[in-house]
Amino acid sequence: MKFKALVFIRLRSQVDDSPGNAVRDACKRLSELNIKKLRLGKVIDLWIEAPTREYAEKEIEMLSTRFLANEVMEDWEYELTEIESFPKGIS
Repeated sequence: MKFKALVFIRLRSQVDDSPGNAVRDACKRLSELNIKKLRLGKVIDLWIEAPTREYAEKEIEMLSTRFLANEVMEDWEYELTEIESFPKGIS
Protein backbone atom coordinates (compact mmCIF):
# COMPACT_ATOMS: atom_id res chain seq x y z
CA MET A 1 0.00 0.00 0.00
CA LYS A 2 1.17 3.54 -0.77
CA PHE A 3 0.62 6.50 1.53
CA LYS A 4 1.35 10.18 1.87
CA ALA A 5 1.85 11.36 5.44
CA LEU A 6 2.07 14.90 6.71
CA VAL A 7 3.65 15.29 10.15
CA PHE A 8 2.91 18.65 11.79
CA ILE A 9 5.35 19.72 14.51
CA ARG A 10 4.72 22.78 16.68
CA LEU A 11 6.31 24.26 19.75
CA ARG A 12 4.27 23.68 22.89
CA SER A 13 2.24 26.72 23.92
CA GLN A 14 4.35 27.34 27.04
CA VAL A 15 7.60 27.47 25.00
CA ASP A 16 8.68 30.93 23.83
CA ASP A 17 8.74 31.21 20.02
CA SER A 18 11.27 33.99 19.41
CA PRO A 19 11.47 33.37 15.64
CA GLY A 20 7.66 33.46 15.50
CA ASN A 21 7.65 36.78 17.38
CA ALA A 22 10.18 38.20 14.89
CA VAL A 23 8.04 37.10 11.93
CA ARG A 24 4.91 38.52 13.61
CA ASP A 25 6.64 41.89 14.09
CA ALA A 26 7.78 41.92 10.44
CA CYS A 27 4.24 41.08 9.30
CA LYS A 28 2.87 43.95 11.37
CA ARG A 29 5.21 46.33 9.55
CA LEU A 30 3.99 45.08 6.16
CA SER A 31 0.30 44.61 6.85
CA GLU A 32 -2.50 46.32 8.73
CA LEU A 33 -3.70 42.98 10.13
CA ASN A 34 -3.87 42.94 13.89
CA ILE A 35 -1.80 39.77 14.43
CA LYS A 36 -2.07 38.81 18.10
CA LYS A 37 0.14 35.73 17.96
CA LEU A 38 2.18 33.93 15.32
CA ARG A 39 3.83 30.56 15.93
CA LEU A 40 6.22 28.87 13.53
CA GLY A 41 6.27 25.11 13.04
CA LYS A 42 7.41 22.38 10.68
CA VAL A 43 5.58 20.16 8.24
CA ILE A 44 7.29 16.99 7.09
CA ASP A 45 5.97 15.24 3.95
CA LEU A 46 6.54 11.49 3.75
CA TRP A 47 5.66 9.21 0.85
CA ILE A 48 5.82 5.65 2.11
CA GLU A 49 4.99 2.06 1.28
CA ALA A 50 3.70 -0.19 4.03
CA PRO A 51 1.90 -3.54 4.14
CA THR A 52 -1.06 -2.10 6.10
CA ARG A 53 -2.39 1.27 7.28
CA GLU A 54 -1.94 0.17 10.91
CA TYR A 55 1.74 -0.58 10.31
CA ALA A 56 2.26 2.80 8.61
CA GLU A 57 0.58 4.60 11.53
CA LYS A 58 2.68 2.72 14.10
CA GLU A 59 5.93 3.54 12.30
CA ILE A 60 5.04 7.23 11.78
CA GLU A 61 4.20 7.53 15.47
CA MET A 62 7.52 5.90 16.41
CA LEU A 63 9.53 8.16 14.07
CA SER A 64 7.72 11.28 15.27
CA THR A 65 8.27 10.44 18.93
CA ARG A 66 11.87 9.30 18.67
CA PHE A 67 13.32 11.44 15.89
CA LEU A 68 11.22 14.03 14.08
CA ALA A 69 9.95 15.98 17.12
CA ASN A 70 11.64 17.01 20.34
CA GLU A 71 8.90 15.93 22.72
CA VAL A 72 10.33 18.03 25.54
CA MET A 73 9.26 21.21 23.74
CA GLU A 74 7.23 20.18 20.69
CA ASP A 75 3.86 18.57 20.03
CA TRP A 76 3.12 16.66 16.85
CA GLU A 77 0.22 15.18 14.92
CA TYR A 78 -0.09 13.61 11.51
CA GLU A 79 -2.42 12.98 8.59
CA LEU A 80 -2.12 9.76 6.62
CA THR A 81 -3.73 9.37 3.21
CA GLU A 82 -3.69 6.28 1.02
CA ILE A 83 -2.68 7.12 -2.55
CA GLU A 84 -2.85 5.24 -5.84
CA SER A 85 0.68 6.10 -6.93
CA PHE A 86 3.62 8.27 -5.97
CA PRO A 87 4.11 11.65 -7.66
CA LYS A 88 6.48 11.88 -10.59
CA GLY A 89 10.10 11.70 -9.44
CA ILE A 90 9.36 9.55 -6.38
CA SER A 91 9.93 5.86 -6.94
